[in-house]
Amino acid sequence: MTPSKERRVIVLGASPKRSRFSNKAVRCYRELGYEVVPVHPLAKEIEGLTVYPTIADVPGEAELLLSYVRPELAIDVMEQAVEKGVARVFLNPGAASPAIAAKVRELGMEPVEDCAIVAVGRSPAEFPES
Repeated sequence: MTPSKERRVIVLGASPKRSRFSNKAVRCYRELGYEVVPVHPLAKEIEGLTVYPTIADVPGEAELLLSYVRPELAIDVMEQAVEKGVARVFLNPGAASPAIAAKVRELGMEPVEDCAIVAVGRSPAEFPES
C-alpha cells in the first residue's frame, strides 16, 4: 500500500549531520506529526528513517517538499516533485533563487521562500546537535 500524501513531506538534501538545518527540519516535521521522507544521494538512514537517493525513488505522494540543495541542482528535479503530487515547495535560505522559484511556479506548484522550520512557528535552536 502506498502512503497517503496528506501530512507527508519530502526533505530534499536531508543530512545525517544533526547540525545541518535539513536534519533539524526532519526532526521538526516529525514532531509536528508529518511522515518525513528524507532524500539524499548517499545516505542510507537519517534519524532512523529510510533515505531515498532521488525524489523519483520515493514511494507514494507527498503534499510538501522542503528543499535544502543549491538551486542549480534542485531545478533539474522539480518535475519529480510534480509526479509525487507536491503542491508547495519550501526554498530554504541558500536553496532559493529567482530561477528555481519561476520553475516551481511554471510546474504548477507554490514556491515558498522561507525557512521551513521558522514558517511553522519553531526555531532551529530547538533542535540541538547532540
